[in-house]
Amino acid sequence: MIRIVTVALVFLVTTVRAQVNADAVPEWYNKPPVSARRFYAAGTAGASTLELAEKKAAMDAEIQLARQVGQVKYHSTNGKNTTTEVVKAELRDVRIERKKVISNGNTHTVYVLVSMKKKRST
Repeated sequence: MIRIVTVALVFLVTTVRAQVNADAVPEWYNKPPVSARRFYAAGTAGASTLELAEKKAAMDAEIQLARQVGQVKYHSTNGKNTTTEVVKAELRDVRIERKKVISNGNTHTVYVLVSMKKKRST
């Protein structure tokens, strides 16, 4: 009987740890890699379908990447407290390096890490 209880407790602890780790935000999302040859950016999104969450997360990561490589301008309208951010950047050969999906019922959260080669200085 003690053996069954011990096995059950070990199984329960292992299951709880697996769920905690599965739902954790990936380290590369909070701290993207740094490289002399590539730009890195991370994005995230949630949606009711996995496909939509993946597309939105990739778009978020590309926006973060564009902010690194492009020019950012802000336009403000004081009367309405509106600020618009305009980013002008050329993104080329962007690839997804890592992806993590967390599904909880009908909600999917996707984390994506993208990269792009830096231009060579000539």
